[in-house]
Amino acid sequence: MEGADTVAGFVKEVTSREAALEEISRRLSFPWPCPSVELPLDKALGRRCAEAVISGEPYPPFDRSLRDGYAVSHSAAAGATPGTPLFLTRKGEVRMGEKPAFAISQSECCPIPTGGIMPRGADAVVMLEDSSEAGGWVEIRRGVQAWENVIKKGEEIAEGERLLEAGSLIDFKSVGISATLGIATLPVIDLKISILSTGDEIAPVDAPELPPGSIRDVNGWNIKALLSRFGFPSDYRGVVSDDGEEFERRFRAELEGCDLLILSGGSSVGTRDHCSRLLERMSPPGLLVRGLNIVPGKPTLIAADAAAKKIAVSLPGHPLSCLTAAFTVLLPLLLRRIGAESGSYMRKSLMPIASDLAARTGPEEFVPCALLEDGKVMPLAAKSGYISALTRADGFIRLPEERETVRANEETEVWLW
Repeated sequence: MEGADTVAGFVKEVTSREAALEEISRRLSFPWPCPSVELPLDKALGRRCAEAVISGEPYPPFDRSLRDGYAVSHSAAAGATPGTPLFLTRKGEVRMGEKPAFAISQSECCPIPTGGIMPRGADAVVMLEDSSEAGGWVEIRRGVQAWENVIKKGEEIAEGERLLEAGSLIDFKSVGISATLGIATLPVIDLKISILSTGDEIAPVDAPELPPGSIRDVNGWNIKALLSRFGFPSDYRGVVSDDGEEFERRFRAELEGCDLLILSGGSSVGTRDHCSRLLERMSPPGLLVRGLNIVPGKPTLIAADAAAKKIAVSLPGHPLSCLTAAFTVLLPLLLRRIGAESGSYMRKSLMPIASDLAARTGPEEFVPCALLEDGKVMPLAAKSGYISALTRADGFIRLPEERETVRANEETEVWLW
């Protein structure tokens, strides 16, 4: 990779985050094919679409009125004004849920509700407030253009149009389209993702008492929640000891049963080295990244078995460092793996900063931040081991490798989740 020596498939020195993602995508020939499953809409919500979804019919399926009023031929109502109204003969009535069995001529109009099917011969709707009815005649006080107050058949969605792209998130913005078109099931990506927390000092969340020097597992649940939020359900597999033999047994067993294995923890140098040796021994290409030039999140390891289509990622042990690496590296990696737009999971903005933020050239830095009512962002003081900062954060301030201290009111790049 650019800026780093490579030996036996892994990086000896830290490399930039973006260069690492690009190089991994190239070497592994992303995207990889994804296993998929067909699910009903309620089960598909919050998942990633496995393939493009194509409309099998137009929407709306008929020319329909957008207003309560009278369906007319626009040429019959041309030139009507309050001072010089036109008079048309009332004919029939359009009822909701019924297709009109009649047509109207140039001299006729018919009452129609919002959403009603336009009768043959009509191509516009005069709104109710621009008309009045008496004795079988309808007074038109305003002219209309062709298709005014009407949505034409297939105007919103054409037959054969792509509704969802492969890899897109199925959420409140997209599921309604499927329901509208009668698509009751959707193909969703069914990657098997396992999360394994490591460390002799890590205790399960339900541990009633903590031994001295121990902490409850934070990273496993944080990662699971983050992945779920962005369309990737995962299986939390608990905590494994740092003991070499047991660690290796669990690592191989978990990797065998999943497509992506996420490890977190292993803060000590010895543990990281042991983890990197296991990743090196994976089938080619093995260990691809041995550290990233980001703060926090530097001790991130990424490996892959290209033939088996398996990936293993080891994230840092400190909670803020772990989640930062998961948000800025793991999620983009997953999106590239499935062929989705890698920047589609968050919004980048340039925003003024509320206070000075000290930085140094060299690493790419990510600082939790909160949005303020005046449109500025406030950096939140946090060390890599902090947990609570994320509960107040709306995203990260990103400081590029060459950026130094940012002064109050200067614009800075913000990643909002």
